[in-house]
Amino acid sequence: MEDTDQYKSHVSASKGEATPPASLDDVNHAPGKEGRQGGASRKTWFVLIALVLAAVIIIAVTAGVLLSKDNDDDNNNEVSAPTTSPSVPAEMKLLADVVLPGTDVSGLNQTSPQYLALEWLACKDPRHMTIDDDATELLERFSLVTFYYSVGVDSLPKFDSDWQDWSGWLKNASHCDWDNFNCDEDGRVTRLDFMIGGLRGTLPTEIGNLKRLTFLGVIGNFGNFGLVGPIPSEIGHLHELKHLDLHVNKFSGPIPSEILHLQQLHYLGLSSNELSGPIPSEIGHLQQLKSLGLSNNKLSGPIPSEIGHLQQLTLYLGLGGNMFSGPIPSEIGNLQQLKNLVLYGNELSGPIPSEIGNLQQLEGLFLADNIGLTGTVPVEVGQL
Repeated sequence: MEDTDQYKSHVSASKGEATPPASLDDVNHAPGKEGRQGGASRKTWFVLIALVLAAVIIIAVTAGVLLSKDNDDDNNNEVSAPTTSPSVPAEMKLLADVVLPGTDVSGLNQTSPQYLALEWLACKDPRHMTIDDDATELLERFSLVTFYYSVGVDSLPKFDSDWQDWSGWLKNASHCDWDNFNCDEDGRVTRLDFMIGGLRGTLPTEIGNLKRLTFLGVIGNFGNFGLVGPIPSEIGHLHELKHLDLHVNKFSGPIPSEILHLQQLHYLGLSSNELSGPIPSEIGHLQQLKSLGLSNNKLSGPIPSEIGHLQQLTLYLGLGGNMFSGPIPSEIGNLQQLKNLVLYGNELSGPIPSEIGNLQQLEGLFLADNIGLTGTVPVEVGQL
């Protein structure tokens, strides 16, 4: 009987019949087919989720890079986008071909005296001049308006109505009716006179277009007034100029050698500015000069011997208040008609030349504050 039960048990096991589990834990941990399938399913889900997250991250990063590139492109486009200049009236361009040849009007600063003068001629001038009018008259008119905007217009901080009245400018049809200058019978400007001061700004290069000027006087006065910057070399174009007075301004830089070729010049006054450098040797070309004023600047170097060529000097030779060094040139003794010789406040050295005794018309001799001068005043000087 026991043998039979063992046989049945053996048969059942061999036929694969399952033995009942001993407890519920045996069911949960049984390594059956269903358990193995559940584990594989969970791993598959984990892999899928990981792939999806990776794809999302890649898409987000790619989108961020593309967006950043687009922004950079937009910024680059904004920076490199060409700016268009304000349109310039056609009439201004036509006039510029006459008064500013070779100049691109659209490239001019719209607050510059040249642009403002050109705009006034084209759009506001009561005379309504065109390129069909006389080119020389048009050029002089433009030059005067440029001067106006450079040193006196009351819309710019360069003007004080207590000093200078501009009410007569830019109104009448003929610029010969404006204040402070004269015209000849041909309507050409011959005299520009601002000797009462009160000017600020710069002296424009266009002043050299007034080819018949014989008198140019522009005084700034002290304090906040005075013209600044260099003296325009274009003044050298004024070959008929006889009187040039720019004293009491704030001009700086060297004395332009071009103005020392104005052989008709009788009076040259550049005192009380901030001019620097030496006196050019070309000073000797001014054979008609009667008065030369260079005092109270920052001029330096030796007094050129060529100054002895100015034998027409009668009124004044003023070189005081500078930084001239070296000896007093003996050639000064050639200026036999000179009445006043001013050399004070320099760094001159050496003996006082006896040739000064040749200056038979001398009324004033000023040599003070030159600690390098040696010796005594020549006896000839005491006989004057």
